[in-house]
Amino acid sequence: ARRLGLRVLPPDINASDAPYTGQGHNLRVGLMQIQGLGRQALDLLLRTRREGGPFVDFRDFLRRVRMASADVMLLIKAGCFDVLEGRERRPTLLWQLLADRHDCDGGGLLFAEPVAVPDAPAYDNETILRQERECLGMLLSCHPLLLHRRELARLKPVPANQLRQWAGRYVTMVGWWVTGKTVQDKDGRPMEFVSFEDTTALFDVTFFPRAYERFCRQLTRHRPYLLKGKVEEEFGVATLNVEWVGFVA
Repeated sequence: ARRLGLRVLPPDINASDAPYTGQGHNLRVGLMQIQGLGRQALDLLLRTRREGGPFVDFRDFLRRVRMASADVMLLIKAGCFDVLEGRERRPTLLWQLLADRHDCDGGGLLFAEPVAVPDAPAYDNETILRQERECLGMLLSCHPLLLHRRELARLKPVPANQLRQWAGRYVTMVGWWVTGKTVQDKDGRPMEFVSFEDTTALFDVTFFPRAYERFCRQLTRHRPYLLKGKVEEEFGVATLNVEWVGFVA
């Protein structure tokens, strides 16, 4: 979406619907993107908001929505309350949930008055990004390769936006799987064309039959790939012909 010039907005307890929604150049992540959030819980949330209006704060949400604590935890970790409460308060909200709620009847407040909970230390950036990937199945805040800054600095891969400068030479690249297409060569042997991206650009990679046979089982998509091969340029387009595949730790 970003490559198309769209601004991707995170899920929000008051602004998100079930599916993705768009307005102008903004694309809002839908609540259905949250991994593990049940349809019944999602429908309850949307119905409560529609009938009673936007939620004022986290406490208001707990009072109005009788949702299992496990589902509320997913909403917290996905950042749905960040606009109301601030991202730095995510761990405090988890403690508040545990102090205020019980699940014997599917949710609800255990105490009429808020239970005093001290502010917990804010999560570091790596924890925030890890929760984002676990809950949404993707990263919104940054490119997933940025979680591996130290390893990338050690490997010194060729950036995708400089690939043409390396035509005819062997290089090491790092990329995140985007899409792939399996075809057959003239002898009927399978091979694959794959698009990867790093933090600078998309780049195309060719797995010829020998490389495909050797590495096809490793193409599990959502991982940072370490790719070695020769850069070929044809009609002004540079591609990487892979000879070895590994993964960034």
